[in-house]
Amino acid sequence: MTSSTKDLVDATSPSIASITEAFFSSTDGAPLFILDPSSDCRVIFSNPPAKRYFQLSDDCGDQWFIECWGRDKPDTWLDKFTAQFEKSSKVYQRIPDHLLRHKNSAQELCFIQFKAQEQLFIAAVIINSDTRVLNNFEPNAILSALELGDFYHSVLDNLHQAIGLFELNQNEKLEIVWLNEKAMKYVAPHTTVKGELVESYLPDNIQYSWGELEKSLKTSDGDITCSFLLGDRFNHQACEIQFYPVDLLKRAGSKQFLATWFNVTQRYQKEVAETQKRQDFFNLVENAPDVIIRYDVLGRRTYVNHMFEKVTGLKRDDAIGKLPAELTGIGESTNLLQRHVMSTIQSGLAKTERMVMDTGSETNPTFEIRFLPEFSKLGAVSGVLLIGRDITQQEQAIQQTRTSETQFRSLVENSPDYICRYDLDCKLLYSNPVLARLFDCPISDLLGRTPTELNQFLHKRFGVDVPQEESILHHHLKNVLRTQNSIECEISGPTVKGQIHSYVSLTPEYSAEGVLSSVLVIGRDITELKEYQERVDFLSKFDSLTGLPNRANLLEKVSSKVINAALDSHKIGLLVIGVDHFKNINDSFGYKYGDFVLRALTARLQAVISSSSYVARIGADEFGVFLPTVLNRHVFNNEAERIANAISKPIRIGETEIIISVSMGACLFPDDADDLDDIVRYADSALFAAKATQRGSIRYYSQELTDRALERMEFRNSIRSGIKNKEFCVYLQPKISLFDGSLMGAEALVRWHHPRRGLVTPDSFIPVAEEMGLISEIDMLVLDQLCEYLSSWRSLLDDGQRFAVNLSAVQFNRQDLISSIDKIVQLHHCDTANLELEITEGVLLVHCEHLEEKINELKAMGFTLALDDFGTGYSSLSYLSRYPIDVLKIDRSFIMDMNQSKSSQVLVKTIVSMAQNLDMKVVAEGVEDHDQVSLLREYGVDLAQGFLYSKPIPIEQFAEKYGLPVSKSAI
Repeated sequence: MTSSTKDLVDATSPSIASITEAFFSSTDGAPLFILDPSSDCRVIFSNPPAKRYFQLSDDCGDQWFIECWGRDKPDTWLDKFTAQFEKSSKVYQRIPDHLLRHKNSAQELCFIQFKAQEQLFIAAVIINSDTRVLNNFEPNAILSALELGDFYHSVLDNLHQAIGLFELNQNEKLEIVWLNEKAMKYVAPHTTVKGELVESYLPDNIQYSWGELEKSLKTSDGDITCSFLLGDRFNHQACEIQFYPVDLLKRAGSKQFLATWFNVTQRYQKEVAETQKRQDFFNLVENAPDVIIRYDVLGRRTYVNHMFEKVTGLKRDDAIGKLPAELTGIGESTNLLQRHVMSTIQSGLAKTERMVMDTGSETNPTFEIRFLPEFSKLGAVSGVLLIGRDITQQEQAIQQTRTSETQFRSLVENSPDYICRYDLDCKLLYSNPVLARLFDCPISDLLGRTPTELNQFLHKRFGVDVPQEESILHHHLKNVLRTQNSIECEISGPTVKGQIHSYVSLTPEYSAEGVLSSVLVIGRDITELKEYQERVDFLSKFDSLTGLPNRANLLEKVSSKVINAALDSHKIGLLVIGVDHFKNINDSFGYKYGDFVLRALTARLQAVISSSSYVARIGADEFGVFLPTVLNRHVFNNEAERIANAISKPIRIGETEIIISVSMGACLFPDDADDLDDIVRYADSALFAAKATQRGSIRYYSQELTDRALERMEFRNSIRSGIKNKEFCVYLQPKISLFDGSLMGAEALVRWHHPRRGLVTPDSFIPVAEEMGLISEIDMLVLDQLCEYLSSWRSLLDDGQRFAVNLSAVQFNRQDLISSIDKIVQLHHCDTANLELEITEGVLLVHCEHLEEKINELKAMGFTLALDDFGTGYSSLSYLSRYPIDVLKIDRSFIMDMNQSKSSQVLVKTIVSMAQNLDMKVVAEGVEDHDQVSLLREYGVDLAQGFLYSKPIPIEQFAEKYGLPVSKSAI
């Protein structure tokens, strides 16, 4: 310390020396000089930081500052400062380059003029010239404001730091001892604060934290630094306060602290922003759908995100600090991953790889991995950032797309339809192979041509006849391009294989921008369908065998002519011609011969009728001849006879001559009928009457025929309603033992009690029922009624007594025959041992699917099987050995002639002998006298039935006659 400084110190109270030393000699303070203007601004004090900055020794002379600073004379230099101090309390001057210790920063001296002990002094402090803020001016001690002189007040009040001296009172609360002007602005401007508690000036939000700080100050002997975020009063500033323990007041037991605090709002805001940025980045990385890993220069992980844990199943702590290949439980993909990481470190180049990661799961995911080198400030590779995205679904979608494209292309390429695409000029852009096959040339020869040009190409190369005008498809293409509407239509066009018909759809296609780009044409060859439709149309009006118009076509012709005849008052005639016994021709010679006969008759009819007449085939063996103009009935009769004579001649087929006979039904309009329906219906009635009375004849319509037809229709309807109303009932004809005359059962026969006609015999309704397809229902009705009675007689019947029911041939064509019979038997709990089923030889002759199987199944159910009317049909011994027949019934025709006819006797004997040898019983039908009984007993016949014993009687009478319960529910 210089002598001037000592004088200055000595001039104050004794404590000034210690304060000066504590304040100005702090090694943590800013470089500081004190100049004395009265002695040419010689340096009277320089603190250690100043000496270090300028590399001064402790014994440097008073002239140093001026001599080292500039070349100006002291008085000149002082005059400049005096002039500048008149304008400002602070003067700044840049430090010359040759004196700077930090060449990369601009520094200057701040000169502050102040008074102490009525004497003027200048303080010089080194500051940064860009901010003009004191650097590190943090003194270790400061005097109380009461003990400081003006000199120290001026220096401390002009500092940029807020400085204060505080004392911890007996209540462990900090009291204010002294504050400089900067600190007063924070606490209480223009107010005396000495002795006040610090907490009374603090915002509420830091009261708790301040209390905790005071507790720390009580127990701490070192420096303490704390930070606070102030409230609204301080514009939410961030403040940093540093407390230094001092003993300036020299009071026993007193703890004093010198404190400096700084406005660190900008730093705080920057730190908050950086923290938020880091947090945002962390959140982004942690929640990213990608795997993110950071590696150091040795290839070890320094960071992994949450997705890494999810994909690998490894914990973060287990992965950090390890190489990729050091993972356990992960497959060979980790070795490849490590090679990529190390190659990126070595090359310093980013790259992207696609890898299938072996995670040990059932399906290994595919990742697209980006390897990004990271660099230090010196430009060297410092690590690698890995970003891996799971593209498994994307890969699968791509594969599915490829598969779909392959399948679609396969469908298109192998489609039976021709699929084409045309551009905006109607030129072919694409076609599948179908078009090439139609044109018999490579696709390349067809591309770039319009449909019209394709036709011309066909003509030129293959000589195919094509229309000269624009093709139909070309015309439709233009319409689609003009209207941008789809079209579906039928077209025809030439090909190498001939003309084809196509059903085509033309659909406009658009680019991604929505601009019309092309037309898609899909065409299906419907040539066969068109031909089929034409064939169907032909068959709907014409007969396929003869080529003649069919019945519908004939009716259409007749209809138009009837209208004209009614208007013109002339007559028209209709002949319906039926070939007699045509079925016999088919059965005897085969359908081939039958077809030949029909075509021959067609030719004869076409040759004999006039050009104005019209012939049609209106049924299997029927023709219709329409005569549009008939003068009178006599002419009509002559024309009919002429046609009949022309066609009723033998037809020779090879060596075979077939005799032809036809029957005709004739009707004249308007004499016999006055509308279309009646003409056809009456002609049919006349033909039916001709066949019924005299085949080979011509029958003209009369009202009597209509009456008969109505009666026949009414009779048919009565049969149907009779079944519904249960008008059919069972009659029984007993079967008697020829050995002891005992009752051995009966045959069930059906009778019809008509409500108006009375009892109708079977020969009247059975043929009609067979024709109507109702005979099966009648058979089942008889079986049902019989089983109802048998169930009540069961306990009274012997095992040998059997009741027979007839089964017609048509029954065996039913799929449900067995189940229907079984259902009836089960319903009435009837014992099949007392039931006998009679079938005729005709059943065995008719072709029936599974006939033998059905007969065997009936036998297995316990029924006795009888062959009825044996000897009257196509008897064959093979039937007797093939089927499980139990009983032979000799037809009545043999029995009635037996007394007079030796041949009948021989036949009966033969049948009986054969039956006995086959272990079958024999029943003789139609027994009417005792002589027949004697012969039958002599021949060994077992049973007989006939009028000798009883005619068929109602089942109730039968029960009463033989002592059985009359009521069905008697037992």
